[in-house]
Order: sequence, then C-alpha cells, then structure tokens
Amino acid sequence: MGEGHGEAGLIGEVTAVLAGQPVFMRRVRLIAVLACCVLLAACAERISPGEVQAEGTHPPWLAGNWKGTAYQVPSSKYDRHAEVSITFAPDGAWKAITPAGLSSGSSWVVRDRLLLDGVTPDGAHIRYTLMERRESTGLELWGMVEASFGSAMLSLTRVP
Repeated sequence: MGEGHGEAGLIGEVTAVLAGQPVFMRRVRLIAVLACCVLLAACAERISPGEVQAEGTHPPWLAGNWKGTAYQVPSSKYDRHAEVSITFAPDGAWKAITPAGLSSGSSWVVRDRLLLDGVTPDGAHIRYTLMERRESTGLELWGMVEASFGSAMLSLTRVP
C-alpha cells in the first residue's frame, strides 16, 4: 500500500484486490434494495379511514396498562429514546404518558394492526401503528409512532 493515500486510497486499494464488484458497493446496493422493499410494503399496508370505521374493533385483551420504550428513527447520530406508558380503556380510548406529557385518543384493531390515533400535549396529531407478538415473557406490542417530532420505533409490554 502506498503512503499518503488516506482512508479513501486504502479502501480503493483493498477493494481493487477483490474479484468482481467491490464489497462496499454490494452492501450499498443491498441496503438500497431493502430500504425500497420496506417502503413499498409500508405503502401497500396503509389502512384507510374507511377501513377503520368498517372493520375496527376494540378487543378486550387490550384493556389495561402497557409500558415500553420508543426509539426515534433515524437516530444514528444521537441516542434519542423515551419511556412510554399507555393505558387502554375497554371502549378503545387510550392515554399515553411520555416525557412530552399526556397524549390521548382512540384505538382500533384493523386486520392484524392496532391503530392509535390521537393528539399530543401541544395539539399535534399522533398515530401509533402496532402489531402483537407472543414472547416467552408474554404479549408484546411493537411498531411505529408518527408525530410532529418524526417517527419512532416502539415496543410495549403489559404491566402486571
């Protein structure tokens, strides 16, 4: 390896030695393809307000207290997360306590998704789109939160 090439020169020398495509470019293409697949799947699974009205239910198993953590995405530079506590009423109403304050709204199960629509303490719209997953420790709700701050991944478990 030559001197004074810096990091870019070193990467070029290493990838030039590999047969075929450089490893770095294969990884970039793979990440791009996966990102496109996720976006297309998210668009295909969007639930319309008409579906919520026609199919939405309030399952009895949801009522009670749930607690977990939300991780803002993208958060590669900073570790932005918050503890979230949500209480569901039998009629589908919910209240969430976060560091920002108290949010509230209504919830429905449509297809295999739990949808929570509501307002944040500053009056902005917030939407949770969650799925249920059975774990060895019990039921987990996981998914995405979309609000004025952006998006976050969320995982909740029932509080005994």
